[in-house]
Amino acid sequence: MADISGVIIIIITIILALLLSFAIGANDETPSPLAAAGVIRFEAVLLISGLGLAIGTIFFSEKVSKTVGADFLGESVQYTDFMLLSILISAIIWLILGSFAGIPLSSTHSLFGSIIGVVIVVILVDPTVDPSLAFKWDKVLSVSLSWVVSPLVGFFMAFILYKIIAKLFLSKLKGLKQIENFENLVAIALLVVSFGVSINTGRNSAEALGIVYALYDRSYLDPEGYWLSVVLLGVMVFLGIYIAGRYVIRNLANQMTDSRPSNSIIIQISALIILMVASENGMPISHSHVIVFSIIGLNVAKNYEVDYKNLGKMAIYWVLTLPVAAVMGGLIYYGFFINGMI
Repeated sequence: MADISGVIIIIITIILALLLSFAIGANDETPSPLAAAGVIRFEAVLLISGLGLAIGTIFFSEKVSKTVGADFLGESVQYTDFMLLSILISAIIWLILGSFAGIPLSSTHSLFGSIIGVVIVVILVDPTVDPSLAFKWDKVLSVSLSWVVSPLVGFFMAFILYKIIAKLFLSKLKGLKQIENFENLVAIALLVVSFGVSINTGRNSAEALGIVYALYDRSYLDPEGYWLSVVLLGVMVFLGIYIAGRYVIRNLANQMTDSRPSNSIIIQISALIILMVASENGMPISHSHVIVFSIIGLNVAKNYEVDYKNLGKMAIYWVLTLPVAAVMGGLIYYGFFINGMI
């Protein structure tokens, strides 16, 4: 990419990486339990969570960050810059739409759906591509399984944690004074755990960093340009949650029937453990699904009514994510193709 068109594509790619980082922050719902507990003002929740996301993105996301889409592609598909651009544009549009609609979506699902759409178009326009070798099916299977397993683990972990805490602590509290003192202590711990959750969310949502790292790895960026871009990604993820993330956070916080700190910390501990294990193994997961299912698990454990109407609305968006992202990604890539850019 030594010519001017190559330089333009690099600049556009970096801009899209920054926009993706903004979209990831905009659709981060992990601070919802902290917001629901009301131990600090809502603006402070956004600031603390944004800082945690930025720290996780900049300093701790190496294991998860990969070239977006390349890990899924098989030997018969050559990964190109225009494939990357199509995947990014599609995922960014869907994530930002979901954020302003107050719906927690998965950046991993959005990107994977976009990849599917792009690869389908590649197969249709290039007769030399073998469809059976278009994907690394073991990688696709492992990531897909993580999408199913992680929310189920969140559900059962929140359920079991509540039962344990209720038996060991809550059942032994007598009088309003003891309950108040206990909740005040838990509120302090909740702040610490929630900050840890935000750091690990930034650590796990490393798709945007993967794009910048790919440019650096291919010698399109020098070390100074790489680290400048990484810091800018942290700034953008912070701005994403502060500007647009409030809609998703408020919506999900309203799903918590009982918003005491002792309930919120159960959800956050569940999310923290799952995110840490996934990130240590370099596995991107849907933190939105983990949080939502943890909330459901807590409500079931407490015999509270689950808001199935709102949950159904979220489920519809979750189901739509793959096909909508696939259609958008495919159409964008086909647009590049018919205009002779590929």
